[in-house]
Amino acid sequence: MYEQLYPCDHCGGRATVGLSQRVVAEIGQAGFDYGQFGRHAGPPRIGDTLRRPPYAPQTERLACIYCADCGMSTPWFPYAEREADALKQAAPVWNRRLNRPKVTEGDLRDLIEKELGACDAQMVIDMLSRNDEDWETRGPLFKILAQRLVDASVSTIDSWPIDPVLRDAARYRKLVQLVKWLDVDGNRYIQFPTIPTPEEHADLMFENRISVAIDSMPDRDRW
Repeated sequence: MYEQLYPCDHCGGRATVGLSQRVVAEIGQAGFDYGQFGRHAGPPRIGDTLRRPPYAPQTERLACIYCADCGMSTPWFPYAEREADALKQAAPVWNRRLNRPKVTEGDLRDLIEKELGACDAQMVIDMLSRNDEDWETRGPLFKILAQRLVDASVSTIDSWPIDPVLRDAARYRKLVQLVKWLDVDGNRYIQFPTIPTPEEHADLMFENRISVAIDSMPDRDRW
């Protein structure tokens, strides 16, 4: 579902999952400081996922989608077991926010003065999608930007080959998506999955054996 989320309509940042919790019942010891755990202490805080002690008020787990750059966020949605259940409700809310800042002629002229490369194509397309006026004046500016992108070239001959870098990045992303939370003595840790390596792969090179083992793992959860 990540790839189906639009960029932030305020700053263009990438959507991020936020987790927290909030008090739902003041059930605890007499004289307990409820403000410490969310009661009368403002909205839930992103990242507040530490397990509460048994004598603390009861809480419910929450999830939202927010922009890590500017902080724009969807409402919090509660979930019982799987955070993906709440994110399925938050995703349509996030994608309905389409009031992106308008592009000015100054933004285009400033971009023309810079040295554009092929990697800047997404930024130019984003500016084109946010322009809704003065096409007669700004059209030639977009034409210049498009020509700059067409003439740009990416050279990878003297650099690290891009294909193995992308493959390793995909393997790392798969590992991160399969990480599980582990609570030990009130502290939260991340636990990577145990990956089996068959005996028939013993003759492979070290890096190749790791790559084959990770590639044979099941696909990651879409969330």
